[in-house]
Amino acid sequence: MIMQFLSGRIAIVVFALGALLAGCSTPQPDVGVVDRLSADYVETQHTYRFGAKSSGLSKSERHGINHFLNRNALRKGDVLIVTIPTSGSPKTDAGRVETIHAALAFVPSRVRIGMDQSFATYPTVPRQTGLIRLVRASGIRVDCTPGADDLGCANAINLAVMIDEPGDVLAPAPTARTALQ
Repeated sequence: MIMQFLSGRIAIVVFALGALLAGCSTPQPDVGVVDRLSADYVETQHTYRFGAKSSGLSKSERHGINHFLNRNALRKGDVLIVTIPTSGSPKTDAGRVETIHAALAFVPSRVRIGMDQSFATYPTVPRQTGLIRLVRASGIRVDCTPGADDLGCANAINLAVMIDEPGDVLAPAPTARTALQ
């Protein structure tokens, strides 16, 4: 009888101790620190045209590009994403890339240039229109909700404060390794 009483009491103590220790486990964050960061950004676009089978821009197209760049007062953290239309001729395409590089030579922002790759002699649809997209980060937002389940929020806020240029979230500056590629 005493053994039954002690074994029942031990079972209650073990159960209570297990329940108490289960409440002491370290909670894990639901969302990672970097996943809490997002960049608020604005975007504007400008289209331009090359002449048929030409690698040069007309005077009015150059003026339009310059007006777009000056109107938006480009900054260091801005990202320009330029799409150059392919002509089907490697020589013409190389000239178009040089023309765009010359037009954007004094731009303080980061420039990303892309061109469609094609093995055809001439594109099936002659597209002579290119696109310049300006993306500007206006700040970094940290998504946090109060509560015990929202661990890592302080780390995310500290990381957001340490980021000097919000544009780095959109398009990081190339490192020595990526610059060679």
